[in-house]
Amino acid sequence: WYRQAAGGTLEWVSFISLLGAPKKYGEAVQGRATVSRDNSRSESSLSLRALHPQDSARYFCAVHTG
Repeated sequence: WYRQAAGGTLEWVSFISLLGAPKKYGEAVQGRATVSRDNSRSESSLSLRALHPQDSARYFCAVHTG
């Protein structure tokens, strides 16, 4: 997952592997974010708690296809 605040650059937020582990998180969201995936639905989700003003951004899901 990545995010981009208005007028800002892309920031890496989180990664989840094909099998669901490992999961990795960026420093800015560590301890506040949870990433998950459902391979049967080709879905992934990211939840973020204890929101900060700097969490206001557009969030993007990127899929590695290589």
